[in-house]
Amino acid sequence: MASAAHAEVYVGGKMGKSWMDDACVAGHACDKDGSTLGAFVGYEMNDYFSVETGFENLGDFDQTGFGGHVEAITLAPKFSLPITEDIALYGKVGGAYLMTEGKNDYSYLGAAGVEFNVSHNVTARAEYQTITDINNDVVKAAGNTATLGVSFKFGGNDEVVVEEEPVVAEVVEEVVVAPVVVTKTFETQTVGTDSFALNSTELSANSADKLNDLVAFLNEYPQANVDVIGYTDTSGSAAYNQKVSEKRAESVAHALVAKGIDASRIHARGEGENNPIASNDTREGREQNRRVEIVVPEFDYQVQQ
Repeated sequence: MASAAHAEVYVGGKMGKSWMDDACVAGHACDKDGSTLGAFVGYEMNDYFSVETGFENLGDFDQTGFGGHVEAITLAPKFSLPITEDIALYGKVGGAYLMTEGKNDYSYLGAAGVEFNVSHNVTARAEYQTITDINNDVVKAAGNTATLGVSFKFGGNDEVVVEEEPVVAEVVEEVVVAPVVVTKTFETQTVGTDSFALNSTELSANSADKLNDLVAFLNEYPQANVDVIGYTDTSGSAAYNQKVSEKRAESVAHALVAKGIDASRIHARGEGENNPIASNDTREGREQNRRVEIVVPEFDYQVQQ
């Protein structure tokens, strides 16, 4: 059920260099290098598993035992291992239907590569692939490709997460002749991942403007302080996540200082992977865990009757 809820379709293309092993016929001139061009469609069930199918022109090998085009229709599951929020290693093991000038054939294929998230919808990849058994009864060869590719994902939009929690404590006044001591605070504000530029820990200008209500509150109550706490999901190493959480908390703190709040009133820290508010086993849960919480601790002030 979780995989179905987060499944996404993507399409892409790739191009690069191709070469054949054992494709030459004895006694004949042979050029076993070529160029390849292909397109693919994928179905991503979650961050770790997808299924891809594609069509590839492996190249023209006129002077080999194939005597012309070698083309393939491929199908393979794809297994991914996220390294950071934007980088993942992957591998594929599957099959291919080969079409040559003399004979069509089936073969196994394997591939390995690395992917980079360029934006919410666009991913670039570098891949090495081998098709192990291309046989047309003249030669039996292995086809290899090294390609660069790009894919577009449908429905891969992240949303800015700005959550507001109820006020911790409303104004409580005691009816006395002397000045009344009142406890007050400001609702916790959460800044999500999309409030930062892509692959950056710097707060975007639009997201900094969302702090204006908090700045007005702090100006009205100079006795109030603010805690800025950064969190991440569990992707990547704990040390890397701790550093990212600290930098994003500091970025929000700097935005408050730029708006006139004294730095001595701001306490910024990073908690890394600690205190998740959702499951790190789903993309949606990890998005919620990548956040910066802005908390104003309770403080007392006096009002005149």
